[in-house]
Amino acid sequence: MRSIQTGLILGMLTIVGVVITGTAQAVPSFAAKYEKNCSYCHKAWPQLNSKGRKFKEQGYRFKADLEAEGKTTPYYETGDFPISGLVISRPYDKEDNGDRMVRAINGVALFIAGTMGKKISVFTQIEAEDEADFAPEVGSTALSYRFNKEATLQMTWSQANWADGYGFLGNHFRLTRSSVGVIDQSFGGADGGGTLRSKRQNVAMTGRVADDKLFYNVGLGGVADNVEGVSGNAAGDGTSMNARVAFDVKKNIMVGGYILDGEAGTMNFNRTVVDAQADLKDVRVQAAYAMAEDDVPGGTNRNNAFSIQAYNVMKTRKGMPTWVQLVRLDSYEKNDGADEYNELTLNVTHYLAQNIKAYIEYWDRFDTPTGISKDSRLTLQLYVGL
Repeated sequence: MRSIQTGLILGMLTIVGVVITGTAQAVPSFAAKYEKNCSYCHKAWPQLNSKGRKFKEQGYRFKADLEAEGKTTPYYETGDFPISGLVISRPYDKEDNGDRMVRAINGVALFIAGTMGKKISVFTQIEAEDEADFAPEVGSTALSYRFNKEATLQMTWSQANWADGYGFLGNHFRLTRSSVGVIDQSFGGADGGGTLRSKRQNVAMTGRVADDKLFYNVGLGGVADNVEGVSGNAAGDGTSMNARVAFDVKKNIMVGGYILDGEAGTMNFNRTVVDAQADLKDVRVQAAYAMAEDDVPGGTNRNNAFSIQAYNVMKTRKGMPTWVQLVRLDSYEKNDGADEYNELTLNVTHYLAQNIKAYIEYWDRFDTPTGISKDSRLTLQLYVGL
């Protein structure tokens, strides 16, 4: 087994090495297929703009693809295999309460994503990180069948809110090393000890209604990190229901809500989130407030969390991002609201190319309960998308 893992890693690194050696301007498969810049779908990669959200929601299809569905040729017939890669380097990482880390290669990943015929689309990720000894594992995976714009059946091994393309409640859209506080907390821990960004088995129906202004995603799944998604009373077993709505008040303003409710073993849990997003020219502001309830021995554990993030995108005359400045405040509770934590994240990112970026990030946990040490962290990180 170890030799197989080693072979997969070497293969991934070989592909990465060939692409990087050939050109520093290599772009992900979607941009290459449609001959568009990454900024066509991304406000600041990987965050999506309205065109990118629609492309994702339509099963990786543009309007022209839908109009020509009867003539669409599947990838497996054209030989145009929809594969992309990502290499992450973290040459400097120093936590105030820890050691300085040099992670020349922090992680590598391969993505297979695209349409398979008229109605089906797939996404899967194979990833390997230094923290797991570079052992390959299957990351977020989604299989979708699109009936129409109002309804797409989606089966995923990912966070339950995978279909949502607005970005703040999705960890796969984050712009920073640290995750958004609202989705990064286990709160009382009844959901298998997981968070809103944890992977789980999930079957959902998603789409847009009300003149395309209302996005919805409703699903039934398991508890956090349970790969089998079984339902029972054993520890770690259970079921969950989730629902997401996001309403475009205007083209550049969204308000929404999200709920995750379930049981793990004999314990119930609930997560209720309200959020909003606004694009003000080159500035995007995102905010979310979460209320959580968890069954614990002896009663109910209630905790809240709040996150607000704003980032500014500096662009070239052709609309390509060059610099992004980001600030985020995360505040969350533990121990039935008795303990409060406040964190500040500052990030400056430079896009060396449309699919290559480097950033420096400062994270500061500046407010902690009595007896808990404050902490800070400085990180330098590089992403190369292939």
